[in-house]
Amino acid sequence: MKKFLALLLCFVIFTPCICITSYAAPVTEYPFVFVHGLMGWGEYQGIDKVMPYWGTTSGNIPAYLERKGYDVYTACVGGNSSAWDRACELYAQLTGTRVDYGEAHSLEHGHSRFGRTYKEPLCETFGKTDKNGKPIKINLVGHSMGGVTIRLFASILQYGDKKEVQKSGKDVSPFFKGGKGNYIHSITTLSAPHNGALSADKDNDVIINLMVNTFYYMWGIIDNTPLRPIWDIQLEHVGLTDYPDDGFDGKFDTELIRKLLDSKDNAYYDLTVKGAAEANEKIKMLDNVYYFSYSTECVFEGPITGRYYPEPSMNPLFLLTSPKVCTYEAGEFMGIEIDESWRRNDGIVSTVSSAYPFGEPHKDFDENKIEKGVWNVMPLLESTDHTDFMGTFTDPIKIRKFYLEVCSMPCELK
Repeated sequence: MKKFLALLLCFVIFTPCICITSYAAPVTEYPFVFVHGLMGWGEYQGIDKVMPYWGTTSGNIPAYLERKGYDVYTACVGGNSSAWDRACELYAQLTGTRVDYGEAHSLEHGHSRFGRTYKEPLCETFGKTDKNGKPIKINLVGHSMGGVTIRLFASILQYGDKKEVQKSGKDVSPFFKGGKGNYIHSITTLSAPHNGALSADKDNDVIINLMVNTFYYMWGIIDNTPLRPIWDIQLEHVGLTDYPDDGFDGKFDTELIRKLLDSKDNAYYDLTVKGAAEANEKIKMLDNVYYFSYSTECVFEGPITGRYYPEPSMNPLFLLTSPKVCTYEAGEFMGIEIDESWRRNDGIVSTVSSAYPFGEPHKDFDENKIEKGVWNVMPLLESTDHTDFMGTFTDPIKIRKFYLEVCSMPCELK
């Protein structure tokens, strides 16, 4: 009898907990689409099954958010591609269509107009309306280059592109027609190089130039082998690899890599202060969208020298780039005026560059007055390096709490 009562008591105590956990209602009506940074990956790639970009060594963040009731998707755009190409790929993934890079853009940069075809949309509700006829919007979250990508994506989605409309005529992609800004609810950027990154100066730094070349050659080789599904660089439109369904016939070409690196249609040009400034002239904010930015810093000021140095906790990968950023001299750099504030960085991106795009409306975050069409700049995250947003060697509890905050905020806004 005592055993029966004990079992009954356990059933009464734990059953409600189990039910609540299993049948928790979604906490938001709008899904989240996460867009990775440079050399990143998403749910379409094999590596994500073993080591998700969003979580890496700290567990699968999107899966955790799903268990908490959020609807989360992780896009997979070109790891080393330009912001324009990545934005076009994001649109094709969300809509389940063929990638159209635009006829005008493709002719200008000498690559194919079309890319791979996505047979199913990444997010089924994108561009759809609910039973009341209201758009089912999305919340966009971008890390590093992903932040630049989603800004450009939103701008084209709303304002379109006149060059593409004029060049393509009736054959123009719906993406370039604009008028779809009501598809987006919020944009959140995480350590995004809005104004460029001094660490991307491959033309004036031998080490950076060597690193960039190594990345392109390495992926150019990998993507012409059966290893491509594991980590796909997605450069078939420039001729470096075959389309996914065409097999592997060894298109690796050093001349094509050199041509791409010398062009302005790659991630590394967009990441320079000059490339970022050119992009910012084209990107427009949307009045109906909430904008949030998170900046990071992982350096300290020497008490004697007054110079900045990487903190001991910084990812060792950045010990080649961070010291260079810490010691940049003030003055004109690639036609852009750089002052001492650019020295503070997270290993890759200067803190001042990730706060907001210069010239755009912004204000410090105020939970009592969160506005649309203006950058709500979140408090600086100190002792945080560039890969902490990925969960690389990060406290799992801390990173999960952070992303719960990132997702909960736009959900509370109408």
